[in-house]
Amino acid sequence: MAVLLILLVVMSVVPTSQGQDMQGPSWEMGWVTDVDPKYTVELEEDWDLSGELVVFVSNDGPTAVNLDLTYDHDDGPFSFDGPDSIEVGGNSNDTFTVSITGGDADTVRAFSPSSTVELTITAEEKVGDSTLRNQELSADVTVPRMYRLVPDAVEPTDTLFAGSWVDFTLEVSNLGNTQDAITTGKATVRSCPHLSVAGLEQLENTVVQVTDAEGTNKATFTLRLEASSTHQERSCEVSISVVSEGDNAERSSTFNVNVEAPTAEEETPASDDEGDDERPSVPESTSLPSLSLVELLAVLMFVSIVALRPRD
Repeated sequence: MAVLLILLVVMSVVPTSQGQDMQGPSWEMGWVTDVDPKYTVELEEDWDLSGELVVFVSNDGPTAVNLDLTYDHDDGPFSFDGPDSIEVGGNSNDTFTVSITGGDADTVRAFSPSSTVELTITAEEKVGDSTLRNQELSADVTVPRMYRLVPDAVEPTDTLFAGSWVDFTLEVSNLGNTQDAITTGKATVRSCPHLSVAGLEQLENTVVQVTDAEGTNKATFTLRLEASSTHQERSCEVSISVVSEGDNAERSSTFNVNVEAPTAEEETPASDDEGDDERPSVPESTSLPSLSLVELLAVLMFVSIVALRPRD
């Protein structure tokens, strides 16, 4: 009876031990790269992005472990490239790298830095066609904020004369990937001290949304070029710049404008000789007094009376 009990105990223990052996060695997968709370790729000014995620595998078992790796992610501007499998020796650690690249520039710029794409890496320990164990690892991936306000001053089509003014258009595009604002607008005029730009105050603190690939959401302003009446005829270089609130960068747009002087007919009055025939003739004046006929007779009579008066 005792022998039977021992056999029963041994039979119940052996299958359990075999089941534990079938689980394979103990291993763990985790992040080497800091992904808490998310991983931000590097982004160049031409919207070329890059990044790397490093993963470690720790094998605490006495024998090597072979893992099949798969990568799943949401739709977005990112492409992920990593190894299909990895073998880690017994009682050792190893790492593998997932490289991140991007799509075309418009697709990358259209992705909001407030959004993320979740990457999930699945590792499966295989024995033949059977999966003994698997583990998943996830991380959120995003892009940094990029600020780029770009002004475009449109050269006026009307002729600018000295002593007059013309309007011109300034367009400001937000070619970054997040909302921005114009801190201030500035104007610089070269070679023409008597030429000025009016209306720049309307640019201050103007919010500019992201300009899409079709060119919508531009901020448009009407500015004025004013030339003084003493301005000489010459070509002037005008630069309009804006300062970004996001990165404090100043970017400008430059154009040339010709200031025309008034024509000779406009600036020279008619000469004194012109139109003399049309003026009424005025008799020349004399400084000697003139007497009428009646006055002359009265004077003669007075002289005659005085002459005929008897003398004492």
